[in-house]
Amino acid sequence: MLIRLFFAVFLIFSPEGPDKTDMLSPPLDIPLIPSANFGEPRSGHFHSGVDFKTGGETGANVYSVADGHIYRIMVSPSGFGKALYVRHNNGYSTVYAHLSRFSPSVAEYVKKKQYEKESFSLNLFPPAEMFCIKKGEVIACTGNSGSSMGPHLHFEVRNSANEKPLDPVQFYDIEDSTKPVIKSVAIYPASSSSTVNGTDNKFITAATGSNGTYGIRYNKAVRVSGPVGFGINTYDVFDKSWNKCGVRIINLRINDRLIYSHSIDEFLFSETRYINSHIDYEEKIKNNSYIQKTFIDPNNKLNIYNHVINNGIVNMDDGGKHNIEIGVSDFNGNYSSVKFSILADTALRNESAEKKGQMLPFASKNEISRHDIDISFPAGCFYDTLYFKYRKAPANDKRLLSDRHYIHDKYTPVHRNFELSIKPESGIKKELKNKLCLVYLDDEHDTKYYAGGEYDKGRVTGSVRNLGTYAVGIDTIKPEIRPLGIHDTSSGKSNSKLRFRIKDDFSGISSYTGIINGEWALFEYDAKSSSLLYIPDKEFLSRNSVHDLMLTVSDNCGNETVKRLEFYW
Repeated sequence: MLIRLFFAVFLIFSPEGPDKTDMLSPPLDIPLIPSANFGEPRSGHFHSGVDFKTGGETGANVYSVADGHIYRIMVSPSGFGKALYVRHNNGYSTVYAHLSRFSPSVAEYVKKKQYEKESFSLNLFPPAEMFCIKKGEVIACTGNSGSSMGPHLHFEVRNSANEKPLDPVQFYDIEDSTKPVIKSVAIYPASSSSTVNGTDNKFITAATGSNGTYGIRYNKAVRVSGPVGFGINTYDVFDKSWNKCGVRIINLRINDRLIYSHSIDEFLFSETRYINSHIDYEEKIKNNSYIQKTFIDPNNKLNIYNHVINNGIVNMDDGGKHNIEIGVSDFNGNYSSVKFSILADTALRNESAEKKGQMLPFASKNEISRHDIDISFPAGCFYDTLYFKYRKAPANDKRLLSDRHYIHDKYTPVHRNFELSIKPESGIKKELKNKLCLVYLDDEHDTKYYAGGEYDKGRVTGSVRNLGTYAVGIDTIKPEIRPLGIHDTSSGKSNSKLRFRIKDDFSGISSYTGIINGEWALFEYDAKSSSLLYIPDKEFLSRNSVHDLMLTVSDNCGNETVKRLEFYW
């Protein structure tokens, strides 16, 4: 029995398939030390690659890991920032993101396209023969562009046939003998008649232990009744990095019987938002805690589950004691588990109570209509049938131009955008109606967020992706443009660069345009630092001259600011 159990655990938690560590060369010539790994839970998605550390610096050479050609080039003020996509001859594609600059030939091509399109942001698909590259060729330099929060290289490996991202760790011999850490476990009532420790609330308890062996701080058997599910908060670290990364495999055993197992080896980008169902979304919103559930919602179509009995839900009605083991493993097979007991106590069972709220089946389109609000949920918007609750209250806020509409609650995730239409208060001047927008209200932190939408036919209508509290707001304040360290022409000093800080009071920057001497100029926008940068270019400007600049910045509600100045270069 012990031998069979050992081999069962070995098969579930061991890396599978042939050794691939000689198929791709390293993308960096410094040690490959991950700060984030493949499949790591993120807000609204799984991490699709590995983040390699660059010592807190930008400018390290980035190398093509195999022969191939560049098939896509991205430039964006957010997201991946500057990124290259390479198709290789071996069936794989790779992605290199948050770059500081491209190789000279690529950079020249990109700049030409930016001036042709008069846009800093680009999404280019060059012909296959344009940028043929060899294994080990320098194609870019590392950086901190886009939504990166620090210098690093985001590196992906994809299956070229379907663009599925794969775990890059399998292609490299990265030192890792450290076992995953288990922080806590959760037990969930899975029906209206279920209880955990006598209540219909979930029960979360801290894990105790270390080095792969864990128990729970709750020092007696958890008493449950009826159908229940389980969850675990866990993370992994690499030997030379203490950044918290994701685990590859999680499984659940009850009395040594495997009930649930998943392995994050690959996924489709079209599936990645199902992470909001895979995790305890409420804990993520309330406490920024990623508890991964070992049971599956009816409308969770994520394709990582390889062994699941009854969707991971276990009926505890036999009055007996049950041994629970939740095991986790990283790609190198380092294994940790937490073990504890539960007692099925039928005396604690709730009488089945009718759920309150309007029933909205997840497989159907659902529409809610009131005097001053309309909501349209598309089919597949929810991960399970929702018992929808709604109320409204006076705004009590001069900055809001409608009642507050409480659309269920912010702790329930949705998978698809839904249409929201709210009637504003009467008496708004005609010239201000194009400045109206939807506002998402975080009452807990007294914060308001622009949520899009436009005024039409007496209502402000938009597409939103979160349940919670909404109202109508207005943005009439123009964006701010502030020059940073630009020498005045009277100083006689040449400006080697022009830098501006651009900010908006509420709805956010929508667009910007820089015109120098009557011609469009390439300003690089970094959204996270709210900065615009222009480097004078002798291809477009004459040296030792005074130049005229007109910078125009608009926000999402159509407010516009124009800044004019002269500079010497």
